[in-house]
Amino acid sequence: MAWVMDGCRAVWDTPPFRDEGFKYQPYLQRPVSATIDENSNGSKGEYHCMDKDAPNLLSPQQLKFTAAYMKKLLTECVLRDNFQERYIKAARNITSNVDMRILHDDMVQQVVGEFKDRNSPYAVRHFKNVVNKCPIEGCEVPIRGVYLEVVNPVTNRSIVIHMETVHNIIEHQIPGFVEIMRNLGDSPMGVTDQYLEIANFLKVVSPLNMPDEVAAELEVIRPDIEEQVNGRFKAMTTEAPELDLSGFANDDYEQGRGIPSLFAILKKMVEWGADDIHIKAGCRPIGVLRGDIVPHPEFPIFMTAEDTQHYAYRTLSEEQILQFEETREMDTSFAVPGVARFRCNVYWSQGTIGMVLRLIPNDPLPTHVLIIPQILKKLVFERLGLVLVTGQTGSGKTTTLASIIEFANQNRKSHILTLENPVEYVYTNKFSVFTQRAVEIDSLSFPMGMRAALREKPDIILIGEMRDQDTIIAGLKAAETGHLVLSTLHTNDAVQTINRVINTFPPHEQEQVRLQLSETIRASISQRLLKRWDKPGRVCSIEILLITPNARGNNSRDYIRRNEINELYKVIETSHYDGMQTGNMSLFEFFDNCVISGNEALAVSDNPEQMTQWMRRAAGKGVE
Repeated sequence: MAWVMDGCRAVWDTPPFRDEGFKYQPYLQRPVSATIDENSNGSKGEYHCMDKDAPNLLSPQQLKFTAAYMKKLLTECVLRDNFQERYIKAARNITSNVDMRILHDDMVQQVVGEFKDRNSPYAVRHFKNVVNKCPIEGCEVPIRGVYLEVVNPVTNRSIVIHMETVHNIIEHQIPGFVEIMRNLGDSPMGVTDQYLEIANFLKVVSPLNMPDEVAAELEVIRPDIEEQVNGRFKAMTTEAPELDLSGFANDDYEQGRGIPSLFAILKKMVEWGADDIHIKAGCRPIGVLRGDIVPHPEFPIFMTAEDTQHYAYRTLSEEQILQFEETREMDTSFAVPGVARFRCNVYWSQGTIGMVLRLIPNDPLPTHVLIIPQILKKLVFERLGLVLVTGQTGSGKTTTLASIIEFANQNRKSHILTLENPVEYVYTNKFSVFTQRAVEIDSLSFPMGMRAALREKPDIILIGEMRDQDTIIAGLKAAETGHLVLSTLHTNDAVQTINRVINTFPPHEQEQVRLQLSETIRASISQRLLKRWDKPGRVCSIEILLITPNARGNNSRDYIRRNEINELYKVIETSHYDGMQTGNMSLFEFFDNCVISGNEALAVSDNPEQMTQWMRRAAGKGVE
């Protein structure tokens, strides 16, 4: 593999590199951006300049004080490093597993409190056992971990930084890195330049005794970085229109009753931090705050049945109101300008109308902010196949799918078609172009929408949910005909998701569906949301099954064809090198990093005996 530099672009040749790792020389004379030209075989790409006169920010900068500060974060401020030695010492004379978990959780709170008392940030190195080689020629310092999360224990704000960026700042004073886009076969599909998010970083650490010299260094390069990042998608992205708030003021009914408008309630709830919102007769507005049901303290009025009906009908069109009065339930979505989008279910309950609203941020969260495994980013560079994201209601399936779809939007030139009921995230065209269709509004049904989709030449198809036989059949056919299909399913186990899909069909059709599924499925991902223990918030535990040849020498597809589904559990446990992980592995990673409590990890574990053994090892006890 050789780079050919002509001052304004770098081109890689066929065949792409694999084993020797990616090597690049950061000391270029021209800046580069992430505009990628992909051929049909994915083997060539071009890395273009945006502006010949712009500074090259992927070369060494004046970051001496920033490098020293980052090094201090890694050597003195990692939460687990400050916790582990004293925890093992304190647990020496404890034999009870319950007492050990109590000690663990209390000591995590104690260590976080010490950082807070010192007015110092603390750091969490996520996926700490992953080790990568620095691609810069001559650097032998390994890059340990995938992300570094820096937390302000006073405000509980945090920022997640790629470990490559941290490494480059410390070792080379480069404020970013070149990220290689890869598919599941580990073939390079392009590159993107990634930079430190300076504004967010300073918001988190500036109040915490950060040296003034760090901010001074970063502010020098901040405008150039932001200009390059914001300019990446100008060719596809239009300017946002002015917000029209005329339809969101209090109407005559609300003024007469002296109650706030629904949209004022929603704005307050979002500012409060609620993920879900309940509007019910006889109750104050209720939010789901980090998994707990809590009435909002600033709304003392208990809503009547007339109030909730009025609120519900303000979100529905006349046609939807007629349909709702006939079917007694309705799914819809709408946006409150300047606040967020909301997915809404309107229902009848004992003669009154109620609503449950799910907050959908205006912009999908980046994959590194969600702290999801990097293997999920590789899925969007697959040419075809079926990817299922599963979990119980409220487990963050939509958020995860939106995050990896947005990653494709920013790094792959493709046509992405979404078919949902209702449309949830609304995407802005960046490198990809979107066609978003709502079932029952833009298309009469999922099967009809999928048949039409095959005529619309999409590269990626997002199906909101595989809820019935017709939708599953349409998704399998699309995956068979050369499309990458992503969808969700309500199951709690990555392996049993396969049985769930097959068992949706009558017995005489199951063998055919099993064969189709074995040929098309690429990944099954199951996730759960967990309460954080070190600070308010939640993290996502993810189980990953990839349908590929694995470390045990067997092909996962054969197990599906032969109906030996339970063998896939062994595949996951023995294929960590390929990017797979069990739910317990993910849970223990968060527990060992002091991010979740021992009781939380044990409560949601599918194998509590194994989790208990791992917890004892973490306390220096071994297995007894």
